[in-house]
Amino acid sequence: MAKKSIVGIIAEYNPFHNGHLYHMKRAVETTGAEAVIIVLSSSFVQRGEPAFIDKWTRAEMALSGGASLVIELPVAFSCHNAGVFGAAAVDLLYMTGVVTHISFGMEEPSAPLAVIAKTLLSENEVFRTTLKRHLDGGYSYAEARSIAAETQIPGARKVLSSPNNTLAQEYVSRIISRGYDLQSVPVKRVGEGYHGTGRNTFASASWLRQVIRNGEMSPSGTGAMPPGAAAILDREIAAGRCLVSLDLFWRILGTVIVRENREVLSRYAEMREGMENLLASKALKSLSFNEFVNECISKRYPRSRIQRHATHVLLGFDHAANRTAQLNGPPYLRVLGWNSKGRELLRDMRYTARAPIVFHPRGRYTTYQRDIADLEY
Repeated sequence: MAKKSIVGIIAEYNPFHNGHLYHMKRAVETTGAEAVIIVLSSSFVQRGEPAFIDKWTRAEMALSGGASLVIELPVAFSCHNAGVFGAAAVDLLYMTGVVTHISFGMEEPSAPLAVIAKTLLSENEVFRTTLKRHLDGGYSYAEARSIAAETQIPGARKVLSSPNNTLAQEYVSRIISRGYDLQSVPVKRVGEGYHGTGRNTFASASWLRQVIRNGEMSPSGTGAMPPGAAAILDREIAAGRCLVSLDLFWRILGTVIVRENREVLSRYAEMREGMENLLASKALKSLSFNEFVNECISKRYPRSRIQRHATHVLLGFDHAANRTAQLNGPPYLRVLGWNSKGRELLRDMRYTARAPIVFHPRGRYTTYQRDIADLEY
């Protein structure tokens, strides 16, 4: 019997909008997939911010848009650089044992990701020398790496210059480096990019968060979200379960940073080059999270890196925990939501999954052995 075609998508859905729905539909059309499995960011997202809404609600929105099963990308990986984020997310899709394709959005779907991946993985002498020279020159790691890749493959720097292309590259690199039997399916992005500021049918998630936080319009009034997802978000905002303000977050985060001495700050994940001094000094003077980040960013330290470092301090995520997480990878498949198709997938995964399937972790984690057919969403 032929293996089912199942497409996996790595996402944050912060919140779920029309562009996400378009991508999901195109992924299914392109692959002929019978079901869609989403790997979804945890409570803190890749750029180092707390999620706009909780992971269960984002899972609910994904299911309303056509997903079959939603699995969590734990915070040790979701709030991290593109390499760690992408590698762990791909690992989770592979660990299901049922995913056959991975689909992702790109500005340039025809980009030679496999060729670039082999260059990045091989890191020959010219690549390493160029990378080191630009790191020493004050470039961020991502920018220095893209320049080094350009020396080997003309056009690579342009490919790696956008956040979505960078993540796509990490997904393909992980598939190649691990030899996973997964087929990559790029889909051309439509509408606004991450930093888009205009309102249209395919407005960006960052624009949606901004107008909702500013009280300019409701989710259903933006026209940029599918009706089902907009109704869910309207409900959560009315119930006070949406992060419409970062003020309280900053009061907690700022207090945590200021109260720690700098030696302790230096022990948090990927804190190096005296960054603890920068964070401590700016936190003491800043009145808001945005002001704090703006005071810290530089050519070498982009916004997302500063935000991730700060969040690692808040979560108590230190060097040892970080190294352990990256060495071992995700330890389980944490289920956030499913529908009838997802229930069928869970039945199959009892035999195919390469890690425990977890529903409600208790202590380290708890795996339920009861019949999946008895579960309801």
